[in-house]
Amino acid sequence: MRSLSRLLRRAARTAASLTAAALLLLSSLDAAAWGREGHRTIALIAQKHLSNKAAAQIKELLGDKSIADVASWADEVRNQPEYKGTGAWHFVNLPLGYGFGEFNQQLKAKTEANAYQAFNDNLKLLADKTQPREKRLDALKFVVHLVGDIHEPMHVSRAEDKGGNDIQLQFQGEGTNLHRMWDSGLIHAQGLSDDKMAADYDHPDKQLAAIWAKSPVEQWLFESYLVSTKQYAEAPNGTTLDAEYYKKHIDEVRVRLQQGGIRLAEVLNEALK
Repeated sequence: MRSLSRLLRRAARTAASLTAAALLLLSSLDAAAWGREGHRTIALIAQKHLSNKAAAQIKELLGDKSIADVASWADEVRNQPEYKGTGAWHFVNLPLGYGFGEFNQQLKAKTEANAYQAFNDNLKLLADKTQPREKRLDALKFVVHLVGDIHEPMHVSRAEDKGGNDIQLQFQGEGTNLHRMWDSGLIHAQGLSDDKMAADYDHPDKQLAAIWAKSPVEQWLFESYLVSTKQYAEAPNGTTLDAEYYKKHIDEVRVRLQQGGIRLAEVLNEALK
């Protein structure tokens, strides 16, 4: 009898472990899928604006793959031993309340690894044709991804709540957090594929697109910082978000995806001219 009880307890523990593992896997896949959708949308828009020279060099580096195919590569490898130091490359943490001048000063003074530093370093490496092909290939994939991260507002936010990950919210009857809302929740609520988003969004005003393309990366980061600052005030911990929140902010998401695509094409065209 005691043996049977031990077997039952062991079976229960095993089932619980398997269930937890399965839930963790599903959660990871869900986060990767929707995060991948936003990154692919930016890359798909950028592809349409590449110069012939840039497109040819990208093909030399990627072969049969496109920049959209590798847009989430940097997320997929961040826990691999050879890339374990790249986790901090995906965000910038700064206190709230800065105007652009002080924000720019504090951004450039940061010594720890961050998205700003990683973007500049990898863009420089990509443009240097004396570097080995494999290094330039990795640099290309990081640049594609980091432009996307920089345009996601919660990737330029506060350290104390892990970029909004610790701010728990309710949306569409489910628990989420502020970071996930902007990574994937608002995109998911549209119900559009990445191909459809890229096709629908890639029609900005030409003069406005030209301004976006020529703006410096510090401006991209500050734009995200301003949006994330508003979100901390608008969606504090414990808030239930409704359809009005979606209607209010989905256009901001669309603009950030547009800007990311136009700007990604511009930096690739410049680096690979």
